Amino acid sequence: MEEEKIKALWEAGRQEEAIRMLQDWLAENGQDEQGLLWLGELIYATGRLSEALNKFNAVLRLNPENRKARNYVAMINSILGYYCKDLLNP
Repeated sequence: MEEEKIKALWEAGRQEEAIRMLQDWLAENGQDEQGLLWLGELIYATGRLSEALNKFNAVLRLNPENRKARNYVAMINSILGYYCKDLLNP
């Protein structure tokens, strides 16, 4: 993975480009647990909670024991609990 390039883009304020690069890598190399987790974290940092939730749930489908993904899911669900979830479902 081009981890250093993605980190450099993120730190340079080019978040969407970093996210696209990681998505492209995952599309070419298959659904990787760590890659999906990192993608979820990047998307979460941009404030797109429902999209991030989908990524964390994908991680949990690959590894139901992933604590970090479970913590993110619980946190996002508590945040979304204040909103009408029907408006945010994909």
